[in-house]
Amino acid sequence: MKQDGALDTPGVSPGSLHSVPNKVVKNLNMNMSAPTNRREVKLLLVQARHDQAMKIHEITCFETSGGLSDSQVKAHDLVEEPVLMSKLEGVHGIIIGGSGDYSVLDDVPNIASLEAVVREARQRGLPILGCSWGHQMLAKIFGGQVVHDLEHREVGTIEAWCTADATYDPLFSQMPERFLAQAGHKDRVSELPSGAVRLAASERCPTQAFTFPGTGIYGVQFHPELGREDLAMRLMYYKQAYVADVDSTDHLIGSLKDTPEAAMLVGRWVDVAIVGR
Repeated sequence: MKQDGALDTPGVSPGSLHSVPNKVVKNLNMNMSAPTNRREVKLLLVQARHDQAMKIHEITCFETSGGLSDSQVKAHDLVEEPVLMSKLEGVHGIIIGGSGDYSVLDDVPNIASLEAVVREARQRGLPILGCSWGHQMLAKIFGGQVVHDLEHREVGTIEAWCTADATYDPLFSQMPERFLAQAGHKDRVSELPSGAVRLAASERCPTQAFTFPGTGIYGVQFHPELGREDLAMRLMYYKQAYVADVDSTDHLIGSLKDTPEAAMLVGRWVDVAIVGR
């Protein structure tokens, strides 16, 4: 599945994931019965945003892209209050969303509570999906490195490709070798945590996706939950942070493309990491 220019994971030879079962480990959250279909899944969405409209927009995007109803996703605002361990009860997995308001390198409100909950979720065998800011936060929590890198920022529709190891991953093996995705970031993961495997890359960002094999834990730098119109809305709202001027914003929005393959990822993660366990 590797394309020319794709980067292999340091210390992990291509194909080394072949010995990893094509499924994820059993969920140890004993108080939860295993869902038999997507309609039974309950998720916790952790957000780090100030604006209520953008919070609602993010919730809706994850529900839509995941094929979920509004009763299946419980959102928690990290900016307003710490996320407690009790939030893990009654959910089958966690999504950590993006943030146009904070860098993972900032002093993010209540971040220690998120770090503790994420580590506990991993201990329990709960699947976790981190998108953009959430991707970087997962890497940072588990010992990876994140850097601020304006020179290689990505804003708009990008082309990404799968690494050789994606062939053996139950989620990314379903992705095409090259695919379009929506992106908006100025930070990036520069060093993966121990035990993590790189699954996708792009020209400006060597780590577009990673996983801890067999866990159901995935980080993706791009935004699988956003369609073309969704990213256009985000760019209009956060344009002072990501776009130089009005003309640039109009040009960028006009250049956005549909990303049908990336748009399938949230729902597939639910099916593979939660329903299919």
